[in-house]
Amino acid sequence: SFPDVHSLYSIRHLTSVTLRPRNMIQISPSKLICSMIVCLSLVVGANWPADGFAQNAAAATDQANSPDTDVSPTSANVASRPYDFDKHGGVVYRRGEDFELSCDIYVPIGNGPFPALLAVHGGGWWSGSKLHWFRHARHLARAGYVVVAINYRHAPKYKFPAQIHDCKAAVRWMRNNAEAYKIDSHRIGGVGYSAGGHLVALLGTTDADDGLEGGLNGEEPATSTRLQAVVAGGAPCDFGWIEDDSTRLVYWLGATPAADPDIYRRAAPTSFISDDDPPFAFYHGESDFVVPPSASETMHLQLQRQGLPSHYKLLAGQGHLGAFTDLETMDFAIEFFDRHLTDRHRTDKKSR
Repeated sequence: SFPDVHSLYSIRHLTSVTLRPRNMIQISPSKLICSMIVCLSLVVGANWPADGFAQNAAAATDQANSPDTDVSPTSANVASRPYDFDKHGGVVYRRGEDFELSCDIYVPIGNGPFPALLAVHGGGWWSGSKLHWFRHARHLARAGYVVVAINYRHAPKYKFPAQIHDCKAAVRWMRNNAEAYKIDSHRIGGVGYSAGGHLVALLGTTDADDGLEGGLNGEEPATSTRLQAVVAGGAPCDFGWIEDDSTRLVYWLGATPAADPDIYRRAAPTSFISDDDPPFAFYHGESDFVVPPSASETMHLQLQRQGLPSHYKLLAGQGHLGAFTDLETMDFAIEFFDRHLTDRHRTDKKSR
């Protein structure tokens, strides 16, 4: 049977729980990181499905030792790109009565403006961090993109649609602060994996008329939240594969599909496909047992039937974790974004 996605994130507690035995012994952050890496190796070695927080545990060690100004690692496809970049860490992009959300911004060195990408992490909508994207963001920044990797509110404290509200607020913030971070506000794409892939896909198909903008006092609702291109990896874009009586997403959506089919419809990017949607690209592990490939392929096929540009890459032999950690997927993303967001392959889609 399909695994309960929520149960796959217990590794998260290695970094969120402080052990307090009788002598009040506490585990140091470095030991926590090492423990997390060991657990990740067990997950990979046992070929267990993994998602969200487990995506990049080993990468967290490198992040702890990484300065805010850095040069990304390179691949054969990206090494020729001329851009080094500056990193601006922990920049607050949204505040509410009981929350404050930050982002890390990777800005190519140069005059700009540059096309920009909103990067959204996975974690089942209830865990994870912008740090999941730190390797991928460097890769993308080296290719000449401003990358804004965000934190967003998590379930179960904040149920849907809080997460898409935060993503839309991030796009508004990017446009309203475009000059400060060399962003071309007419060329903003979204890239995400797993739950983050779902959120950027939902960003790509919704607009102000769909009731998911979620503006707070002090935010400018007139600023467009539309994207000009979307890359979604390992993404659940349709929830038709979840059984009617399943409780696995109740922590996030508040009900089973049978009890509240409308909330599942509102959460599905496929529900909002329309003729003015931007180009999409999807990638998915062929052996993904966390999110079945059909959950993204369904949207790809619907977009094609609508006559919209959509590309689909199935990664042979890859599971949910492997499809995320393989940086060759970012070369696939760069090729797609180059086609749709750069002057060389400029489309006529502007922010609407």
